[in-house]
Amino acid sequence: MKKYIFFLALLTVAVLAFATSDSNLSLQAKAINLDEVAESIKYPTMSNESGIEGTVIMYLEIDAEGNISNTTALAYPCSKLKETVELALNDLKFEPARNIEGEAVASTLRIPFDFQLKID
Repeated sequence: MKKYIFFLALLTVAVLAFATSDSNLSLQAKAINLDEVAESIKYPTMSNESGIEGTVIMYLEIDAEGNISNTTALAYPCSKLKETVELALNDLKFEPARNIEGEAVASTLRIPFDFQLKID
């Protein structure tokens, strides 16, 4: 499950980072330690025992220094999963977006975190 969460988050960041071809637009910020943070996310016991799974989609505002300046949960299956992701975001570090001149600029991005129950 951790690998799946990491893969989805990494794929989203990569797509957003390379999606722009307009030279007037800035590239997206890049997560420096996304794999480490994704691996640290633990499935909340209450959600797991209740059989709750799904995707938490977070909207992040990244400042020109690469810090998260604001977060908004756009979608989440339950509050425990949302809270778990919000706590993990405290450890996420970014390389700031850069404009065509190479100057660091603020940017935004969405990152999904998928939680799937394992059947043993």
